[in-house]
Amino acid sequence: MAALGMAAGLAACSSTAELPPQEARVTSPADALIMPPPGGPGIVSVVSIIYSNARHQDIYLETNARSTGENKISVTQFIGKGGDGSDSRLRDVPFTEVNLTEAALAAWPGSGMSVSPYFVQNNYGPFGYAIAKPANGDTCIYAWQRIEPTLKPSGAVDRGAISIRLQLCRRDTSEARLLEIMYQLRLNIAVFPPAGAPAIIGARMAPVRPVGQAGFVEVIPPAPAAPARPAAVRSAAVTPATPTASTVVPPPGAPIVPPPGGSTGASSGTAVPRPPSTSTPPSGSDVTVPSPPSGGN
Repeated sequence: MAALGMAAGLAACSSTAELPPQEARVTSPADALIMPPPGGPGIVSVVSIIYSNARHQDIYLETNARSTGENKISVTQFIGKGGDGSDSRLRDVPFTEVNLTEAALAAWPGSGMSVSPYFVQNNYGPFGYAIAKPANGDTCIYAWQRIEPTLKPSGAVDRGAISIRLQLCRRDTSEARLLEIMYQLRLNIAVFPPAGAPAIIGARMAPVRPVGQAGFVEVIPPAPAAPARPAAVRSAAVTPATPTASTVVPPPGAPIVPPPGGSTGASSGTAVPRPPSTSTPPSGSDVTVPSPPSGGN
C-alpha cells in the first residue's frame, strides 16, 4: 500500500495542471505573452484564447503599410503536451509538418514571399523567415520560431513548447530593420533553465544574424539603380550675320549718279546732263537733214 501511494504521488507530481478554457476575448496589452521592441511597432490590441493545455494570443501591431494582411504576432504557450485536437486540448504541431511557404503567402497574398536560406537565431534559439518587397514600396516579413519544451529528470514536461509567428509589413523600411524585430522580441514567460546554455549554434542567448563579409545579406537584393543619363549639351545659338551691301568705288573721274528723286545737298564731281527729249518737235519747225558726204569719184 505504501508503494502504491508513493507511485500515485509521483504520478501527481509529473502531471501538469490543466487550465480553465476560455473563449476568445480582448485582454490588456500588459498581459501580452510577448512584447515588441521598445521602439515599436506598438501594440494595438491583444486577443487571447485559453485551452486546457495552452494559451494562445494574437497581438495586433500598428503599421503604416499599404499591403493587404494582418500585422500581428501569434504566440502559443503549451502548459503540457499537445492534444490530438479532439477535445479542448490544443494540438502541438511541429513546423516540420507545416508548409511554411504557403503560410507566408497566405499572410501576405500577392506579395511574392521568398524564404530565407540563411541560418539565424535570436536569444531564444533558431528561427526562420521569408521576405517580400511588393511594388507598393512596403517590405514584409513572415517569421516563425519554436522553442522546444524542457523536461524534468523524471521525463515529465517542465515547460511546454512555445510557438511564435510574426507577420508584419512596413513602408519605406529595410529588410535588416524589419528582421531586427525578431531579435528584440521579449517573452513574458519563464523560458530559460537556471543554468545558461553555452553560446553555440542552436543555443539560447547567442544571436546569429545573416551577416557576411560584405555586411547584412538580404533575401531579396534591392533593385539596381537606373543608370544616370548624360546631361544634354546645348549648343550656343548662332545668330546669322546681317548681309551688308557691297560698296562699289567708282574709278577716278567717273561721273556721280545722284540717288532717285534727286539730292538737295551739294555734291562733288561732274553732273551728268539729262538726255535730250524724245518728244515730237513743235509744228512749223523745219528739220534739215544733212546729206551724206561724197565719196569722191
